[in-house]
Amino acid sequence: MVLGNDLCSENKLDGGDTLVAIDTSGAWWVGSSPGDIEEYLRAYSANGYPTTLFRLAVCGCGSETFRLEADDDEGVARRTCVKCGEAHFICDSGEYWGDATPETFTCVECEDTNCNVGVAFALYDDSPSAIKWLYVGERCAGCGVLGCMAGWKVGLDDALHLLDQV
Repeated sequence: MVLGNDLCSENKLDGGDTLVAIDTSGAWWVGSSPGDIEEYLRAYSANGYPTTLFRLAVCGCGSETFRLEADDDEGVARRTCVKCGEAHFICDSGEYWGDATPETFTCVECEDTNCNVGVAFALYDDSPSAIKWLYVGERCAGCGVLGCMAGWKVGLDDALHLLDQV
């Protein structure tokens, strides 16, 4: 799913000097950098399970560009690095991949299949180590269109280890 409207949003990332803007004036929200996935998912989740933590996927080789497969019904996603070919299940997706029928990300605007990937997490209010829900977001590497390919209930206490499995 992608959001679209006629507002412009600006945000400083990580307290740094780089100003990041998301263009929301067209049919789709368009980000100028991979970090824009965080703000997109924050807006996307605002009326559901609001996110409080975010992790951007970075391959062991240093690349931030992937092919993404996901099955929203089964709650699984896998990213494959376009630079080195390494495949990585997102969070605990490997445990459920056998039951899945994943779809491959293709941009709704330019039909590119390469993207940046980020995961936002919604925590339980009464337990800061428990994850309620997660959202797998993407930013098209070709044109910058932002989206959320999958999201699913985690419902686990002591689940912060999943933050390191993006």
